[in-house]
Amino acid sequence: MNADLHTHTYLCKHADGSAEDYVRAAVARGFSMIGCTDHAPMPDDYDARHRMSFEQFHSVYKPAVLELREKFKDVIDVKFGVEGDFFPGTEDWVRDFHAANDFDYVIGSVHYLGEWGFDNPVFVHKYDEANIDEIYERYFDHIRRSAESGLFDIIGHCDLVKKFGHRPTRNMDEIVRETMKAVKASGIVVEINTSGLRKPVAEMYPGESILKIAHELGIPLTLGSDAHTPEDVGRDFDKARALIERYGRGMVSVFTRRQRTEVRIV
Repeated sequence: MNADLHTHTYLCKHADGSAEDYVRAAVARGFSMIGCTDHAPMPDDYDARHRMSFEQFHSVYKPAVLELREKFKDVIDVKFGVEGDFFPGTEDWVRDFHAANDFDYVIGSVHYLGEWGFDNPVFVHKYDEANIDEIYERYFDHIRRSAESGLFDIIGHCDLVKKFGHRPTRNMDEIVRETMKAVKASGIVVEINTSGLRKPVAEMYPGESILKIAHELGIPLTLGSDAHTPEDVGRDFDKARALIERYGRGMVSVFTRRQRTEVRIV
């Protein structure tokens, strides 16, 4: 199966194209499954510049994806998902939002440490104003807590903190291993996300050191392009498939109504 479980739309305000544009791109590339996972709304206008509003979710995004699922049912399996954020203090709101919608799956990502949007180029200078090791420690603490929250099915781009090429000055394997143990205990999945190859770090999320630990712990994997243009659907999946073979037995996890199954990637 060819499946891309991480795509965005114009509704997040930093991507191009409608959900249908991404579905059609997946069909043109011979994919059998495409996941629609635009950034979910959050309470109190949290990060409103980079996500759809609650009203847009209900009036535009949800009906569009459900319509596409029916429209293309004989051509491609369209999955209804969102990329959610783990932000301490919003857990109850997010849990209620998920419960009120019949998602196929929810990606859990960390984009903020406190008020700092650490993957936003506008604020990249803050890496030079703080201890890089402490940034990594805080980031992986958030990843661990996101896994333990029970809110998500997939951990998205689980070493996003490296996006601009900043690296810790000491070995983080112990911290990463404890984080991955929490992921394993939670029963959720780690995403191989090819978008890192299109960022300054020029490396897949996560790097192979993390994938080795995930493999040792028996954590299942899934695959997403994190496409922000239709042209990026399935981009660099030839490289990602090699990692799936090496660290995931050639299998990827897919979801229907938040129930996970494994399929062989082709």
